[in-house]
Amino acid sequence: MPEDSATQKKKRPMGLKARASKKQKAESTEQVVNDFDDDNTATIMLKNDLEEDANEMDELEGIFDSAMEELASGDPERAVTLLRGTIHECDRILRVHDRDIEAGVEAIEIEPRFYYIYGTALFSISEISAAELGDQRYEYLELSLHRLEQAREAMTGTEPFVWRVYDGLAKIGLDLLSREEADEEDKEAAAKLATAIGNFDRALDALANVDAEQAKSGTLATVEMVQSLADSSCLGETGSTTLMDWTESKLAALPASEPTSKEGQAAEICYLRARALWIRASVILGQMDETDEIPDKETFQRLLSEASDLLVEAESRDAVLLRGEIQLNLGNVQEDGDEQDRLYRLAIKDFKLIQADGELSEELTQFIEDFEQDDASDDASDDDEEMDDANDEDASDDEDANDDDEMGDDEE
Repeated sequence: MPEDSATQKKKRPMGLKARASKKQKAESTEQVVNDFDDDNTATIMLKNDLEEDANEMDELEGIFDSAMEELASGDPERAVTLLRGTIHECDRILRVHDRDIEAGVEAIEIEPRFYYIYGTALFSISEISAAELGDQRYEYLELSLHRLEQAREAMTGTEPFVWRVYDGLAKIGLDLLSREEADEEDKEAAAKLATAIGNFDRALDALANVDAEQAKSGTLATVEMVQSLADSSCLGETGSTTLMDWTESKLAALPASEPTSKEGQAAEICYLRARALWIRASVILGQMDETDEIPDKETFQRLLSEASDLLVEAESRDAVLLRGEIQLNLGNVQEDGDEQDRLYRLAIKDFKLIQADGELSEELTQFIEDFEQDDASDDASDDDEEMDDANDEDASDDEDANDDDEMGDDEE
């Protein structure tokens, strides 16, 4: 790409980076007792003063809901303790149930919600403690998948947690799939991906039957999560394309909003649509060869321009950051020096808004510093040139004055 002598280009690659809702429960008093030598399990004793006839399943659900509430309130350590207690109690209930069955005595009924609670607790632990668990995390995911499949098989379809079961199955399916090495020809992986996407559809359909407005919020949260997975490219180009096709179909089905909307869900929809275009452009950028030439620059520019139009009035941190990244990358492919300079300055304006509100990535911070340093050098160079021009003008005036004096002498 031609370099403009007036503007030094600073190219950089593109790149960017609801929990379960609280259920209203009766006031309860909890006592957490760590009764195992290792920290992986804890027995939770729950005494519900308002429900004297509460059975084991009700108490188990109370423990689980408390864990979800702690997680939503920003106390993961407390949540993990409660979740481990939930898992421990689930395991105990199953052991007692199996023992009673073998003994031929009346056993506690294992309800669909039991498997839902067990599976969700395992999945939540796998997410919160991912770094601590390491590869053992996948053991939690496998068992979580098994328990949620049991919940799905036992459900009648009228339970309030139906959508959460399908949502969990979809997320676990994608999580397990993402650890496998991407293979564009792997038909089994493609089938697993299709199953996960189908479970997301079932989850959102089930949620819409319960609460249409919550279903809209759930759709946006799911789309953002799936977009992040697609952007990571861990499922390969074909997998990412499949995920993006699904997210775009979900966004297209939502009510249309003004491109410049900056309020509530309308703004979030604009952001997610812009992000979808951004990810599509990223795929093109990833196809560059060693010559650094973008294979389809026209499409690349069109995608980014459309994304930029959707973020004209963006105010959220994520949207402003994305807008800055878009402007920067549009600048990278500009051959006109003045237009490139304009786009870079727009990008820096957005990046500085992010800096004022928190931290900016080291890469983008360096871009700002380099640009402003070169900009200052250019200004200094311009000043020197103006000074030289002024000196040349003065010298020229002196020469003219001398010429006039000499002409006067000749005339005399």
